[in-house]
Amino acid sequence: MTKLVRLVRVTLAALFAVVVVGLATAQDQPAPPPKDLKEAVETLRDTFDEDYKAAENDVEKRKALAQKLFDRAAKLKTPALQYACYDEARKLAASAGDAKLAIDALSALTSKFRGTPPDLANETLKLLGDAELTPGDVAGLLTLASDAANAALEREDYAGAISMGKLWVAAAKKTGDPEIVGEARKFLGRAEGLKSAVDTIKIKPTDPTANESLGQYWTFTKGRWDVGLKYLAKGSNKELAAAATKDLANPKTAKDRTAVADMWYKLAKDFRGAEHKRLIERSWEWYSAALTVAQGDEGLKSEERIKQIEKSYPELFDQTLTGHTGAAAGVIVTPDGKTLISVGNDNTVRLWDAVTGKLQKTLEGHTSWIGSVITTPDGTLAITGGGDNTIRVWDIKGQKEVKKLEGHTVAIRGLSLTADGKTLVSGASDKTCRTWDLAKGKELKRYGEEKESVESVAITPDGKYVLAGNDVGVITVYDAKSGDVKKTYKHDDGSMIYTLTTTPDGKWALSGARDKDIHVWNIADGKSIKRLKGHTEQIYQIALSHDGKYVVSASYDKTVRVWNLATGKEIKKFDGHTDGIQGACFTPDGRFVFSASWDKTVRKWRLPVLPGATKTKD
Repeated sequence: MTKLVRLVRVTLAALFAVVVVGLATAQDQPAPPPKDLKEAVETLRDTFDEDYKAAENDVEKRKALAQKLFDRAAKLKTPALQYACYDEARKLAASAGDAKLAIDALSALTSKFRGTPPDLANETLKLLGDAELTPGDVAGLLTLASDAANAALEREDYAGAISMGKLWVAAAKKTGDPEIVGEARKFLGRAEGLKSAVDTIKIKPTDPTANESLGQYWTFTKGRWDVGLKYLAKGSNKELAAAATKDLANPKTAKDRTAVADMWYKLAKDFRGAEHKRLIERSWEWYSAALTVAQGDEGLKSEERIKQIEKSYPELFDQTLTGHTGAAAGVIVTPDGKTLISVGNDNTVRLWDAVTGKLQKTLEGHTSWIGSVITTPDGTLAITGGGDNTIRVWDIKGQKEVKKLEGHTVAIRGLSLTADGKTLVSGASDKTCRTWDLAKGKELKRYGEEKESVESVAITPDGKYVLAGNDVGVITVYDAKSGDVKKTYKHDDGSMIYTLTTTPDGKWALSGARDKDIHVWNIADGKSIKRLKGHTEQIYQIALSHDGKYVVSASYDKTVRVWNLATGKEIKKFDGHTDGIQGACFTPDGRFVFSASWDKTVRKWRLPVLPGATKTKD
């Protein structure tokens, strides 16, 4: 395996995360005129004279100089010098055969500077070609080029997408495979078409053809209805435009919502493939929205149509992830929505692509079952605990264990973090509840009299209160700083408290136990506010949506249920697991729920989304 291919397989995801995040502000300044650029290059060559001389006949020193210039570029305030640094880094890296760095530099140029010459992509490829790339290196370059092109399109950098698309086409030609070349040309054509549409709309905002092009791309290709509807409403397809206009009006009644759903459902028959499914999905969302406000028999049509759609298109609504060899016990999705983390009785931590469901990595280290998993607010770390009495901290991006917190003497049952990610609370069967300085890995304090097993814990987002649920139905609220007991809350039947969480404002707590109900209560006075009833067996996990408006619960009754916290009404019940369910969570955008079961699977469920609501970017 060549060095470049190994590089692609190991670091490609990290590379383009850096490119997309670091260069999110597309083309914020014009490319410098030739005269200024020439002077800037001369300045660089004077400044790094010794480095340039050493790089002439030494490939490794050429790579080192390219990296030095690339790193220096972002720190410079003069546009001409910044451009020159990136461009020199591109040339040096390409001539040295460092495709990763060459494309990094090319991405920076096309993202930051308007008017970057479009032929730089072909020039970069030629330089890489002169470096005598092996067939394996060409395959690696093809992957890099295609991912860079898609990343540019994702951040709406159409000029950059075209430049990267040309590099993709050129790299594809070197493979001699017509299918690969065809795929690259198709992308390039799309990027050019989208740029043309954007340029047209800048001059003529109501141009039907340009609006149709952008509308269908954002809705049918990307599934971004929040972006695409405004374009479709001005587009050349009159039926699509009419449906989009009614959709944008965000109707409130069941009758009007059903009417919008009917329009999309009817239009779906005129499309095939991915476009057909996007329209079916949209109609399903509106039928679901109609059902949430229907009175009496108003919801009969929507209910029947929902059942029909879910039966005909199961792949749109339910995905099963297999891999765990023991019961799957817990799931969490990183704040950026990209990575799903699951844990289970097979002693493993598994990282999955949250969108595709593809397993990325299996992490080993725990020597017994793992029952709890959480992530830090910045999404960089995962924290797990279980039967080996240890808390382990994992670098998600690096896919490795970075810390182990020891102190508990019996199995860890629950974990929680403050909103700033600094203070960790843990509860264990050793009858202790503890807080930890996560950065230092040091225990800060213990709470309670250590009389009962601690089965679940929570900490308010501001770190003011620590909550511990025990195995006899009592939840104790502690002052986090002093350790004093502030309040207690009791489940009526003295049942084991399996799960605890607090609302984002830190005022309410939600708890689940063997008594089958979700208890919602006030942390300050310990008084019950409401109960959410519907499960027929014990509740093992409760989680809140990112905005705190919705609740998902996992139960031994083999169902996952979603609730409106304000009304206490059950919104959706998911059936499909063949055994009890231990874990559940929302995706950050609130569009999906994941669940973990004793049947050894993790499942992904699609939620009804109220059309017209703003969604986060995919």
